[in-house]
Formats: sequence, structure tokens, C-alpha cells
Amino acid sequence: MKELRSQAIVLRTMPLGEADKLVTMLTREAGKVKAVARGSRKTKSKFSALVEPLTLGSFLLHAGKTFYTFIQGELLKSYTGLQHDLERFVHAQYFCEICDRCLPEGEPAEAVFHLLLTALETLEVDPHPARVARCFELNLLEELGLKPALDACRICGKSGGPFRFDPLEGGLVCAECPRPASSFPVSAASLAVMKRLLAYGFQKLSVCLLSPQSQSEIHQVCLGLFQHIFDVRSLRSLQFLKAGKPS
Repeated sequence: MKELRSQAIVLRTMPLGEADKLVTMLTREAGKVKAVARGSRKTKSKFSALVEPLTLGSFLLHAGKTFYTFIQGELLKSYTGLQHDLERFVHAQYFCEICDRCLPEGEPAEAVFHLLLTALETLEVDPHPARVARCFELNLLEELGLKPALDACRICGKSGGPFRFDPLEGGLVCAECPRPASSFPVSAASLAVMKRLLAYGFQKLSVCLLSPQSQSEIHQVCLGLFQHIFDVRSLRSLQFLKAGKPS
């Protein structure tokens, strides 16, 4: 493919040379790609606004030996307004960082593109950013083939709790089976919420109430699964959220 024409969300940028940027974006057509925006660090660059993180655009890219090159683009929406609310802004950065970390380059990921877009749209209006994050995490895991098994004990098949969750096995362990060192308690309420978030996604999020305990347990489940394959604990946005800035 010599040219790629696609909508894309800018995940991150980094300086390249004296005036260029290397832009990592999640495209609807081709998944995660990297493209050089030549001259975009210059004040009068036509690309400067298009290649900011948290920007949705329609782009035409030319394929090179290593990276794509920006040919033209149209700004469709900027989510940088989220920076006026620190908690929402950091969560938005977290969504982009985790997509960047978990997705390979050049593999189609249209479902993840739409999931990220929906999460950013929801983050603008939902009164509980952490609730948006738990929904995004769980559904991203499903798209990556890492959906947690939440119906029964992975060892004996027992469907009644109490349960612990083992990230290494990707599922539940009941009280009657050996307790893996990597497992941790997960309440029945948290299991019910996770099943709901996986079944309905963002469609019924506004009526899905999460207690602080469920918020914490679901986040622990998701991080455990991500960490089993990807080094997500090193994400700057995640470290910021864990530090309690914001709470």
C-alpha cells in the first residue's frame, strides 16, 4: 500500500530532527502506524494542529521504507479540551498510552479505533471518568483476546463464590482450590459489574454504578491481565493516576 487514506486518532508524538515530528496514530483502516510530519514543529506549519495528541483527523499518508509521511489532513475533532479537567485529561492520555503499548504496528484494529473514539467521547460528558476507564479497559482486553473468564473457577469449574482472580490464568479460583500466589480477592458485586460492562460496553454506562471497592477490584483485574503480557505499569499516565493526582 503506497498511500493510506484513513481517519486516525493521534496517540503520541516525539521530536524528529530540527523541525519534524514522528507521530504515532491509531488509524481506522490500518491499525497503529507511525508517520513523519515534516516541518510540523515550525510555527506556520499546516500540520501543527493536526498532529497534536488526542486529535481525530482524516489523513492521507504516503508509505516509506520505515515510516509513513504526511501528505494532507483535515482536523475532525480535538479532545485537547479535556486538559481543562485534570482527571479527564490524564484518563484520556492513559487510553492512548495503553493502546500504543498493546497494539502492534500495521495490523488492522478497527474495533479498537472505534472503542477508543467512543471512550474519548464518553469521557467528555460522563460525570465519573474512572467508570469510563473501567469500561474501556475491560472492552480493550476483550478486543485483544484477553477477556477475563468470570463465570466459574478455572480449576474445578465451581460456579459459586467466594472467588479470587488469578491474572496468570485469566480467571477465577474458588475458595476450595489451591490459592495461587498471584491471585487476589474479587467480590460478587465487582464480578456482576464486569459482566455488565463486557455485555453492554458504553451503551448503558450511565446507569452502571461502581462502588469504590468495585472500582479498585476491576482496575486490579484489568492491570493484572495487561501486565501479564504488556509492561503497562511503566505508563506515565497510570503512574500519575496511582499517585492520586487526581484522585
